Amino acid sequence: MATRPDNSRKPRKLSRRIPWKGLAWASGILAAVLVAVFAVSWSIMSRDVDSFLTYFALRVPKTITKVLDRNGDVIGVFAEENRVVIPFGDIPRAFVGAVIATEDADFMNHGGVSARGLFRAGFNFVTSFGRRREGASTLTMQLVRTVTAKRQRRLDRKLKEIILARKLEKAYTKKQIFEQYANEVYFGGGRYGIEAASQFYFGKSAPQLAVEECALLAGLVQNPNWYNPYNPDPRARAAAKARRNHVLRRMAAEGYLKEADAKALSERPVRLARENAREEAVAPYPVEEVRQYLYRKYGKDKVLEGGLEVTTTIDSVWQAAANEAVRNGLRAVDRRRGFRKEAVPFVGDPEKATLPGWNRFFEEGESVRGIILGWKPGGAEVRIGKRILEVPDAAFAWAGKTIRTLLVRGSAPLFIVRGASEEGAPTRLELDQEPDVEGALLAVDPPTGEIRAMVGGYDFKKSMFNRSWQAERQVGSTMKAFVYGAAFARGLTPATLVEDVPTRFTFDIQVYEPKNYERDFWGPITIWEAVRDSRNVAAVRTLEAAGIDNVVALTRAMGVSGRLNPYPSLALGASDLTLKDMVRGYATIANGGKQAPPPFLIKKIVDRSGRVLEQYDQAVGEQVLDPMSNYQLIQVLQGVAQRGTGARTNELNWPVAGKTGTTDEHTDGWFLGFSTRIACGVWVGLDAKKTIFRGADGAKVAVPIWTDFMKAALPSTPKEDFPVPDGMEWADIDRYTGLIATSATQATDLVRLAFKPGQVPKGASTGEAIQKIREAREKARALPLEHRAWGASAPKAEEPPA
Repeated sequence: MATRPDNSRKPRKLSRRIPWKGLAWASGILAAVLVAVFAVSWSIMSRDVDSFLTYFALRVPKTITKVLDRNGDVIGVFAEENRVVIPFGDIPRAFVGAVIATEDADFMNHGGVSARGLFRAGFNFVTSFGRRREGASTLTMQLVRTVTAKRQRRLDRKLKEIILARKLEKAYTKKQIFEQYANEVYFGGGRYGIEAASQFYFGKSAPQLAVEECALLAGLVQNPNWYNPYNPDPRARAAAKARRNHVLRRMAAEGYLKEADAKALSERPVRLARENAREEAVAPYPVEEVRQYLYRKYGKDKVLEGGLEVTTTIDSVWQAAANEAVRNGLRAVDRRRGFRKEAVPFVGDPEKATLPGWNRFFEEGESVRGIILGWKPGGAEVRIGKRILEVPDAAFAWAGKTIRTLLVRGSAPLFIVRGASEEGAPTRLELDQEPDVEGALLAVDPPTGEIRAMVGGYDFKKSMFNRSWQAERQVGSTMKAFVYGAAFARGLTPATLVEDVPTRFTFDIQVYEPKNYERDFWGPITIWEAVRDSRNVAAVRTLEAAGIDNVVALTRAMGVSGRLNPYPSLALGASDLTLKDMVRGYATIANGGKQAPPPFLIKKIVDRSGRVLEQYDQAVGEQVLDPMSNYQLIQVLQGVAQRGTGARTNELNWPVAGKTGTTDEHTDGWFLGFSTRIACGVWVGLDAKKTIFRGADGAKVAVPIWTDFMKAALPSTPKEDFPVPDGMEWADIDRYTGLIATSATQATDLVRLAFKPGQVPKGASTGEAIQKIREAREKARALPLEHRAWGASAPKAEEPPA
């Protein structure tokens, strides 16, 4: 009987069938959960949308506060974000195309989110196992990120951006979204928005941008710090050009440019408004005064974000001339103080060492340090970067004959660039040094008090202390103008004789013995001559004749508000006063004796909607010095400018008047002067009251600066003589005797002067009269010291006319 084989011992085969049904259920459940999570997340995050849209609609972008000169040109900006908002119509079409082609090619078609962009970002993320992360952000999403100021790379953050972008696209048109984007986006250099960027990089308004300039700005959006062409890294300029050309190619690819045009534009060089990105402030000291006032009045936030517009009294052309005059003048003064070896750094390897500031485009007048490689007959070898220049001995001459021993190999002194190539490389150098000496200049319009130019020091970045506004220094002989003004008001005339002899005054219990600058004495001299040559003893005697209280009262009335010490030394400027006060006092003289208003800077302030917040128009004050006395004062001050210590002003060939001032030990040098339309003062000195250099009087250190400034300012004003008050009588006077000129008068001694009615001298300047004065002057040199109680035997002075 046959038996069946026993199969029970054979191993069973395991089933390899995949549970598709179970997996389908699991996937469905997971998808449902994800959809539910996404729906819940969308619902939760969407709750913030309405508040965001309300915020977006009401939000006012932070805008700059602009400081304008009197002609409406910008001289300063205060901003947390340097931005100027412009409408879509002012945004160049080329910029619109450049940004869309580079940043979001589907912008005009998508609803806030680009499906193509999301797919590309997701694909790259998966295929690179998370290494390649692309934002897939549309312009609308970038705008949301900019407005909310949140840039985290998180999934929930991206989802919220998507939701807000979708809602934004439904609420606003594409033009409105792009306009907001163009005004919000950061372009580097502290500039937000296309208008501020256009001004910064190209010195022009956005509608004036060329196509390649629009492409460069559009390229900055991706990485504004690296692609910034002003970046001092020399590779940045090349990167900026390469990025610009990439944008041009993208514009051609998207149909915003023809291929041939894009190629041609790519060949053009990058030309910038300021090659070194040196935003040289036109008027740093005035702008700082404005800032301090605005902060006090309106608060910091309002100033930095509120978009105020401040119109000042500054004339930018005059201000630029003042900046240059002060810098050049102080550099010249400092050179007379000698070369300072201690200010020169030293490098150990002259052939390989590098110094800051070498990698830039140089222009004539800029300063740079160069390394001394050695000396040859005729000059020195100086290295700047890879360039070696032959600098002649003449370029070192001002530093003295020992300069070769002071500047050894490896020394790195400062040079001023006297010539540069088209590529911005120095070709000619001259030894330079940063001045220790400081200075200030202030120029005002006499009738209104409007400040046209203000310089508070050599370098605002080095010192923000405004010496034209804040520094109180002894004013020297510039105070004599007020002394003689008071004397003329009491009947003295420019032809009045004053004794210039050794004198010691007893004033209360004090003793005062004035000295002349040259330590000599001239005997009897006319006031005209005493002012012209700044004779100190004569000034003190005139102060005695006019009365200290009268001089103080007149000085106050003419606008000098500082402390005036009522002592005999007042005549020689022993009081510490500000340049601002002194300029106002001289502006009163220029204004015919009518009190000049206090110098001021701000004419008008308006808010961002155009509403006027403040407006200033100052009226001229009352007559504080009668017109005839004032004109006599102008005449003697003209003598200073024409024939005296301020004679360098003759270079101007213009009717001007003024007075020099020098203090003891030559610590301060002054010149206060004016025409009919400008009153200007200059001060020079060190911040510490130390000697500038031996012989550093106002004529040497201040008059050159004043003259250089006035050369630029005067031609923009009418050329006119000082008006003569009605009723004055004229006479040719011998300035030696103070009498009517005759044939015995030397041509150099003849001066034509104006007098009040009845003041014309009665006597004639005969040979006998001249000889008498000559003898008195010869005796003055050997006269013993005269002791006198103050006011005991002062010359008679008439009371001022009513």
